[in-house]
Amino acid sequence: MNSHAPAVLIDAIHDPRRLTQLSLREWERVLSCARRNAVLAYLAQRAASIGILDDLPDAPRMALASARVAAARLAQLASWEIDRVHRVLAPAGIPIIALKGLAYILRGMPHATTRILTDIDIMVPADRIDTAEQALIAGGWRGTKLDPYDQSYYRRWSHEIPPLQYPGRLLGVDVHHTVCPPSSRLRPDPQRLWADCEPIENGVRVLSPSDSVLHAAIHLFFDSDFDSRFRDLIDLHELLAAFATEEAFWTKLVARAREQGVGRPLYYAFETLASVLRTPIPESARDGVRQFSPPHPIDLWMKRALHNVLTPADPEHWPPRHRGLLWLLYVRSHWLRMPPYALAVHLTRKALRGSREDAAGTPA
Repeated sequence: MNSHAPAVLIDAIHDPRRLTQLSLREWERVLSCARRNAVLAYLAQRAASIGILDDLPDAPRMALASARVAAARLAQLASWEIDRVHRVLAPAGIPIIALKGLAYILRGMPHATTRILTDIDIMVPADRIDTAEQALIAGGWRGTKLDPYDQSYYRRWSHEIPPLQYPGRLLGVDVHHTVCPPSSRLRPDPQRLWADCEPIENGVRVLSPSDSVLHAAIHLFFDSDFDSRFRDLIDLHELLAAFATEEAFWTKLVARAREQGVGRPLYYAFETLASVLRTPIPESARDGVRQFSPPHPIDLWMKRALHNVLTPADPEHWPPRHRGLLWLLYVRSHWLRMPPYALAVHLTRKALRGSREDAAGTPA
């Protein structure tokens, strides 16, 4: 078997039986790679799904089982946190759509309880977001971004309010009013998201299958940070596998991307999933999204860059070009969501803040 840890990791995701062929030295590198890319619990779930977890050597089996228990506990806390949030917002008549990892948990998707959660994400109607924030603060949650610039940035440029956290609890709460920044070049209509969302439990809803995939694609391919995002690619892989059984899913997905003006991230999602994870996507669907591709030179650069930064990073072999690609993709993401003058100010402030933090952390 290929001893290169990222390649072995991807092979094992497709066929967990490959794990039974690893030497202890190979296990050490694969576990390190899986941990670095936040898929250790996912790898355990894949092994357990075919009943081979107990057949693995003691040390890797215990590492996988431990990661699985820790991630499951976070999923349990996420379910409890959304129950607390719902208890506060329901009396005010504020509807909730669960997003991302929380939505996967509420849907009961097998991979949902393998994610390393730090918060839960919800969406409320834009005209109710101030009321929702006030209700949560009155209920005990507190803001975590107290810097005046951060507060201004979230409220002017972001699609969510500054994150909230209940003192003493592990998971924060991100409250969105749509799925893209208001000034972004991507502007899907939130009213259509609400019109097609599905009730799930206790008055909480989730996005439709097509909108769930599109939101995951937007979150990954138009977000600001591509470092350690292989986990998010796994989410897209699992979403497509789960929803592909629905009748006409692929046709509906491509049509919805066109309708909502978010075809470009879906194109990048399909190309990167096929390249990195070998995700089975019908050729008709891939043909359908090629209409959303960028001009050829940009297309070639983006596909190479996305393949490089979204292939699981091996801690022992960090590509020298990796950091430069991450920076260029970071600038690109902000270019797509902010006007040039605001982008210049934002990047300058980020650079100055980073310099101050580096100086503060450097021994005298």
